[in-house]
Amino acid sequence: MTPFDLIELSKQAHSARELVELARQQRIELSEEDAQIYFDRWNGTGELSDDDLDMVGGGTEQLAGNLVCALCLKGDRLGIDVSGCGYYCYRCQCRCAVKSL
Repeated sequence: MTPFDLIELSKQAHSARELVELARQQRIELSEEDAQIYFDRWNGTGELSDDDLDMVGGGTEQLAGNLVCALCLKGDRLGIDVSGCGYYCYRCQCRCAVKSL
Protein backbone atom coordinates (compact mmCIF):
# COMPACT_ATOMS: atom_id res chain seq x y z
CA MET A 1 0.00 0.00 0.00
CA THR A 2 1.26 3.47 -0.86
CA PRO A 3 0.82 6.69 1.13
CA PHE A 4 -1.71 7.73 -1.51
CA ASP A 5 -3.85 4.72 -0.59
CA LEU A 6 -3.76 5.82 3.05
CA ILE A 7 -4.82 9.31 1.99
CA GLU A 8 -7.79 7.82 0.15
CA LEU A 9 -8.75 5.83 3.24
CA SER A 10 -8.47 9.04 5.27
CA LYS A 11 -10.88 10.78 2.93
CA GLN A 12 -13.39 7.90 3.22
CA ALA A 13 -13.31 7.75 7.02
CA HIS A 14 -15.70 9.76 9.20
CA SER A 15 -13.34 9.71 12.21
CA ALA A 16 -9.79 8.78 13.14
CA ARG A 17 -11.08 5.65 14.86
CA GLU A 18 -12.85 4.60 11.66
CA LEU A 19 -9.61 5.21 9.75
CA VAL A 20 -7.82 2.77 12.08
CA GLU A 21 -10.47 0.14 11.29
CA LEU A 22 -10.29 0.78 7.53
CA ALA A 23 -6.51 0.47 7.69
CA ARG A 24 -6.77 -2.82 9.63
CA GLN A 25 -9.05 -4.19 6.91
CA GLN A 26 -6.25 -3.44 4.45
CA ARG A 27 -3.75 -5.12 6.82
CA ILE A 28 -2.11 -1.84 7.78
CA GLU A 29 -1.21 -1.27 11.40
CA LEU A 30 -1.98 2.37 12.17
CA SER A 31 -1.82 3.92 15.63
CA GLU A 32 -4.67 6.12 16.85
CA GLU A 33 -2.26 9.06 16.98
CA ASP A 34 -1.12 8.59 13.36
CA ALA A 35 -4.70 8.06 12.25
CA GLN A 36 -5.68 11.34 13.90
CA ILE A 37 -2.89 13.14 12.03
CA TYR A 38 -3.94 11.69 8.66
CA PHE A 39 -7.62 12.28 9.37
CA ASP A 40 -7.10 15.90 10.42
CA ARG A 41 -4.84 16.57 7.45
CA TRP A 42 -7.27 15.28 4.82
CA ASN A 43 -10.61 16.09 6.44
CA GLY A 44 -9.87 19.41 8.09
CA THR A 45 -11.17 22.79 7.05
CA GLY A 46 -7.82 23.82 5.59
CA GLU A 47 -7.73 26.88 7.82
CA LEU A 48 -4.60 27.65 9.84
CA SER A 49 -4.62 28.67 13.47
CA ASP A 50 -3.11 32.02 14.47
CA ASP A 51 -0.02 30.20 15.78
CA ASP A 52 0.37 28.33 12.47
CA LEU A 53 0.05 31.59 10.57
CA ASP A 54 2.72 33.19 12.74
CA MET A 55 5.12 30.33 11.99
CA VAL A 56 4.45 30.47 8.25
CA GLY A 57 4.64 34.24 8.09
CA GLY A 58 7.90 34.28 10.02
CA GLY A 59 9.59 31.66 7.85
CA THR A 60 12.41 29.64 9.34
CA GLU A 61 13.99 32.54 11.21
CA GLN A 62 11.75 31.93 14.24
CA LEU A 63 13.19 28.44 14.57
CA ALA A 64 16.83 29.41 14.15
CA GLY A 65 17.17 31.17 17.50
CA ASN A 66 16.12 28.28 19.73
CA LEU A 67 16.42 25.04 17.77
CA VAL A 68 19.11 23.23 15.81
CA CYS A 69 19.08 20.13 13.63
CA ALA A 70 20.11 17.06 15.63
CA LEU A 71 22.24 15.87 12.67
CA CYS A 72 24.23 18.91 11.55
CA LEU A 73 23.72 21.01 14.72
CA LYS A 74 22.80 24.09 12.67
CA GLY A 75 19.58 26.05 13.01
CA ASP A 76 19.92 28.51 10.18
CA ARG A 77 18.04 26.43 7.62
CA LEU A 78 15.34 24.62 9.60
CA GLY A 79 11.76 24.65 8.46
CA ILE A 80 8.47 23.05 9.39
CA ASP A 81 7.98 19.77 7.53
CA VAL A 82 4.83 20.23 5.46
CA SER A 83 3.83 16.60 6.01
CA GLY A 84 3.24 17.48 9.64
CA CYS A 85 6.03 15.22 10.88
CA GLY A 86 8.26 17.73 12.62
CA TYR A 87 11.08 19.70 11.05
CA TYR A 88 13.04 19.67 7.81
CA CYS A 89 16.69 20.70 7.64
CA TYR A 90 17.42 22.31 4.30
CA ARG A 91 21.15 22.03 5.02
CA CYS A 92 21.07 18.21 5.52
CA GLN A 93 18.08 17.83 3.18
CA CYS A 94 16.29 15.49 5.54
CA ARG A 95 13.56 15.32 8.16
CA CYS A 96 15.13 15.71 11.52
CA ALA A 97 14.66 15.89 15.21
CA VAL A 98 15.68 19.16 16.76
CA LYS A 99 17.62 20.09 19.85
CA SER A 100 17.13 23.18 21.97
CA LEU A 101 20.12 25.43 22.37
